[in-house]
Amino acid sequence: MSNAALDIRLLGPDDYALVNAAEEIFDDRPIAKQTHAFLNSDRDFLWFALIDGQPVGFASATIVLHPDKAPHLFVNELETRDGFRRRGIATRLMRTVQQHGKANGLWPIWLAAEGDDDRAIAFYRSLGDMEERGAVVFEWE
Repeated sequence: MSNAALDIRLLGPDDYALVNAAEEIFDDRPIAKQTHAFLNSDRDFLWFALIDGQPVGFASATIVLHPDKAPHLFVNELETRDGFRRRGIATRLMRTVQQHGKANGLWPIWLAAEGDDDRAIAFYRSLGDMEERGAVVFEWE
């Protein structure tokens, strides 16, 4: 894949239609109220990977605040559309998140991968400059 054809773009309030048009990349159809709130938030970020203007992947992150820590980023989700994987798109998205975090004093950046998601775990390990920590995640559903 030629990197010249790939554009990574941080979305903003005017990009609602673009998010809605990319519903097949998300786990579920975007919810209008949530999408508007996310795109208008100063603490939430959504980057799209675009090829010829068409969304082929995304990364989302949220600023985490706590009284005794500097603001940092949590990566909510990373996804690349079927047929576009293993072309460097996810790596470019994650490097963009990393650059944004460093440039804006949002450090460290952290994320969690499900213990049985071998593909995600292998990808994050392949980045080479992340520290892997043992963690147990609990969830109310």
